[in-house]
Amino acid sequence: TATVNLTAAEEKLSGAESNLAVLENELELDKAGATPEQIAAGAASVEEAEAKKLAAEARLAKTIIYSPINGIVTREEAKVGQIVSANTAVVSVISASRVEIETFVTEVDIPKIKLGDTARVTLDAYGRDEEFRAIVSEIDPAETVREGVATYKVILNFDSPDDRIRVGMTANVDIETAKREGVLAVPARAVISREGGKILRILKENGAIEERAVQTGLRASDGRIEITEGLSGGEKVIIFLPQNLEDELEAQKL
Repeated sequence: TATVNLTAAEEKLSGAESNLAVLENELELDKAGATPEQIAAGAASVEEAEAKKLAAEARLAKTIIYSPINGIVTREEAKVGQIVSANTAVVSVISASRVEIETFVTEVDIPKIKLGDTARVTLDAYGRDEEFRAIVSEIDPAETVREGVATYKVILNFDSPDDRIRVGMTANVDIETAKREGVLAVPARAVISREGGKILRILKENGAIEERAVQTGLRASDGRIEITEGLSGGEKVIIFLPQNLEDELEAQKL
């Protein structure tokens, strides 16, 4: 029994001595401070942990869809757990305050339009008598072919919010590209192009027909054209001549 007790005591002593040695080593390390290698290893561990944290945050961000605008969700095509293919619209959001008009302008008219042009807008829902104001905010530089015709997409924004305007309404847009007041204007079909110039046929008081060179200006959407030089107010402009009078006029020139 004494031998067993002695052996147990010796084992406890050996264990205590080992623990004492470990504690003494730790005490010496604490007194000496960390070595450069230990500091570098610790810094590397911290950087690794930060990188793992950023990667986890990036993976989490990919699981959330953020709207680019403040608005209202009007359509949700996908359900929880459903798999959708790329480039498929699953959610539609409309602005709560900013509504815009999308229209397409032919290549003949697009050179006349510039950013900031104002426009008169009517909505089919409220009739022609109710007008709204809008401003050209975007002009697509690339063409969009619609029914075989090259057109350019133009975006207009309403001047001010209006609760009556709703998404999907049909709009009729008149864009004001230029403005003149107090000018002379004649129907465009009255202007004849000849030898690189423009002429008008004027009916004189004695019934004679005079062909006069004129300078033209703006062309209106209603078919009229501005005359800047060569015409005075009150003069009678011939819009159309029957073929027999046309032939007679040509014969007089010869």
